[in-house]
Amino acid sequence: MVSKIRHADLGDEKYLTDLNAIVHELHQTQRPDFFKSTNPVEVIDWFRSLLQKPTVRIWIAEENGSPIGYILAHFHEQSENPFCLARRWCEIDQIAVHPDFQNTGIGRTLIKKVITEAREEEIRDIELSVWYFNEQARLAFAHLGFIPKVIRYELEP
Repeated sequence: MVSKIRHADLGDEKYLTDLNAIVHELHQTQRPDFFKSTNPVEVIDWFRSLLQKPTVRIWIAEENGSPIGYILAHFHEQSENPFCLARRWCEIDQIAVHPDFQNTGIGRTLIKKVITEAREEEIRDIELSVWYFNEQARLAFAHLGFIPKVIRYELEP
């Protein structure tokens, strides 16, 4: 169904902001104690700054030339330290698909694009995090082969 997946470029900030609002609304609804209302101008500026970082990559899925989804990944490198081995990994930070195109394979296609690019750079470890309330995302990630690595708890107020 996706006619094109491409790297996001400067100038795509508005598309990314609009698509981000879909997921952010879910987060804000579920955790208003943590997530705030956003100012679109600030979000546009935030995406603009990310698009200029060499360690951040964003892909946009398009259908008939219109953005319908995106994925944002950070490519990390850590030197060895007294506790951990040196490592390189890719962290999927955000993914959003327009509601009209959800459950059509676009999210899977975006994730596979990140995995392919990471593998081309000989990056083995691909990680992501998901809020516990987002059961749909947790199930989708598990279906794609992601397994729990760290579980973070919080003390209820």
